[in-house]
Amino acid sequence: MVAHAQGAIEHVPVAGTASVPPAAPPEERFELEPILTAIVQSHVAAEERLPGQQPIVIPHVWYSDTGDVLNVELGKAYLPTDYTITFEEQVNAIVSLLITYTQQRTPIYNVDVWFEGKDIFFYFPEERGPEDRVVPKSVPEAKHRPKRDLGNGRVLVSAGHGVYYNSRYKDWRAQRDPVNHMVEDFSTPAFARRLERFLVARGGAEVIQARSDEGARHVDSDMPWHYMAARYHIQAMLPELPSVWNSPGKSALGMEERDQDIRSRPLFANHLGVDAAIHLHTNADASPETRGIRVFHHVKSPESKHFAGLALCYMKESLSSNAFYANFPILSHASRENHAENRLADMASIIAELGFHTNKDDADAIQSDSFQVLTMRGLEKAYRMFKQGNGCVPFGATYSDVTVMSDSTAEASITFAGFPRFPVRLESVVAECPSGVMCWPLAGYFKEPTAPLAISHSCLAKEPFTMKWNVRFIDADGISARTTAVMHCKPKAKTPS
Repeated sequence: MVAHAQGAIEHVPVAGTASVPPAAPPEERFELEPILTAIVQSHVAAEERLPGQQPIVIPHVWYSDTGDVLNVELGKAYLPTDYTITFEEQVNAIVSLLITYTQQRTPIYNVDVWFEGKDIFFYFPEERGPEDRVVPKSVPEAKHRPKRDLGNGRVLVSAGHGVYYNSRYKDWRAQRDPVNHMVEDFSTPAFARRLERFLVARGGAEVIQARSDEGARHVDSDMPWHYMAARYHIQAMLPELPSVWNSPGKSALGMEERDQDIRSRPLFANHLGVDAAIHLHTNADASPETRGIRVFHHVKSPESKHFAGLALCYMKESLSSNAFYANFPILSHASRENHAENRLADMASIIAELGFHTNKDDADAIQSDSFQVLTMRGLEKAYRMFKQGNGCVPFGATYSDVTVMSDSTAEASITFAGFPRFPVRLESVVAECPSGVMCWPLAGYFKEPTAPLAISHSCLAKEPFTMKWNVRFIDADGISARTTAVMHCKPKAKTPS
C-alpha cells in the first residue's frame, strides 16, 4: 500500500471570536457579593493614602442585573486631590483583585468603578481620552469588520516602564522593584525587540519603539539609554513638542516624570499616526500564587477590544505549540480597565501583561528566550489578523476519509481552518495497520494556499482492510494542527469467467 501527497492547501479563513463566558447565576451572585466587598474593604484599608483620600473608605461590590459586570462603589472618600498614575494604579489593582478572585468561580472580565454613583471622569473630565469622549452606538462583530487599508501597517511598540527621575528623593530609579531575580523595567525591552523583528519580517510593518535601544549613556542619569523610560527617548526625538513628553503630572511622591512617561507613550503614538499601539508589561500581585497572561483594552474602544481578544487568542495558539508552555495560564477574555496608555490613544491600543513577576514560575518564563519568542510570535500574528480584519480562529485541519479500489488511486481532501503561515508541512505516524499489509507514513510539503489539497492514496488488496494515521500539519511558525486520516481499501470486483 502506498499513499502520497500532492497539490496545495484549501485555506478557509473563517472569522470568529471567543464565546462569552456565562454570567454568574443569581444565587451565586448573592453569595459572592459580601465576600467580594470584604476583599476590597481589606485591600483598601491596607493601602497608603494619597493626598486628598480619606482614612475611612467603605466600599461596596455588587453584580449588574445581567450578572456579567461587577460594580465597585468607593465613594468620594477615595478621591484624591489630583488625578495621578499612582491613583490609576490603585483603582486598577482593585479591579485586578476582583478579576483574579472570580476566576475561581464564574469569570468576570468587566468591572465598573464608581465614586458616589459617578465615574472618575466626572471629577477629572480633563483625563478623558479620545475614545471616552464619544460612546459608540454598537460594537461591530469581527466577521463584519472591513479590511484595513493600511499598507503594511505602522505600529508603536512600547516596552513597559524604565528609569525615571524622582524629584522627592532626587535620584534616578526604576519604576518597579526587583522580585524573583528580575525587574520589569529591564525585562520588557527583550520582548519589544523580538516583537519588532516579527512585525517587520512577517508583515513588513513599520515599527517605532517608545524606548531607545541604544547602549550609549543618557547624559543626565549616566545610565545606558536602553534603561531609560520612554519619556526621555521621546524628549530627545521631539524636543520641540513638550506637550507629548512633558504633559501635566502631579504627584506629592516625586513621581511627576513617571506619570509623564506613562502619558508620553499614547501621546507619542497619536503624534506618529500609527494604526496600533502595543504596550508590553509584566504583572504583579500581592499573592505569589497569582499568575498568567492578561490583556487590557480601553472601555470605550471596540477596536481595541477586538485587538486585545486576538492577542490572547494567538499568544495561546503559539504557546500551545511548545510542550513546556502548552498549559501556561492565559485569561480567556481581555479585560477593560482604565489605563492611560490605552485611554489617551487615538488608535487601537492594548496592554499585554506577559505573566506575573511576583510568581516564580512566571518570572522564570519571562526571562526565557523560548517564552519571549512564543508570546511575541503570537502577538505579531494577532496584529496581522487585526489588520486584515480577521477573527480568532486557531489553526485546525480536517482530513476526509477515502475509499480506494485495489490497484488504483483515490484522493482525500484536506481543509484548513484558521490562518496558517506557509509553507505547511505534513507528517504522520501509522496508527492502525492490518496484519500482512505494508503500511507507510504520509508526508507532504505545501508551499502556498492556491488550490485545494489532494492526498492521493493507493493500495493492493485481496481482502478489504482499513488503515489509519495520526496526522500533524505544522505551519511555518511551528503551529500544529492534528487530525486522523482513514483509508478503506477494497479488492477489485471479480469479473465473470
